[in-house]
Amino acid sequence: MNDRLVYRLDALAAIVMGAVLLVWATPLTTLAGWPLPPAFLFGVGLFLVPWAGFNAWVSVQPAVPLRAAWVHLAVDASWVLGSGALLVAYAPGMSAIGVASVAVQTVSVLGVFALKFAGVARPCLARG
Repeated sequence: MNDRLVYRLDALAAIVMGAVLLVWATPLTTLAGWPLPPAFLFGVGLFLVPWAGFNAWVSVQPAVPLRAAWVHLAVDASWVLGSGALLVAYAPGMSAIGVASVAVQTVSVLGVFALKFAGVARPCLARG
């Protein structure tokens, strides 16, 4: 897969998810059935909007800047670990929809992480 396409798709997913969380944080918190306040999901939405912009910027560069790629890997890894921690801490009290939603987006971000990591590793392997 084209490296820049990965960042374009990530930008699209981030802006859509960010907008959804900003607009529907309260009903989604209720639907997920977890004890975290709606402000948590709203805060995640606030993060995702500029994150989408950063992804979009990376996607239009002639080549993915290595520093930007490492920032993406760190953030995506943190997202996966944080989502796993949320599941461990709150899954017993969450609705099935809430658990499934967190699990699906965790696996999705892990997939994006793998694609971005492959883009970083490819030049290293070619030199190697």
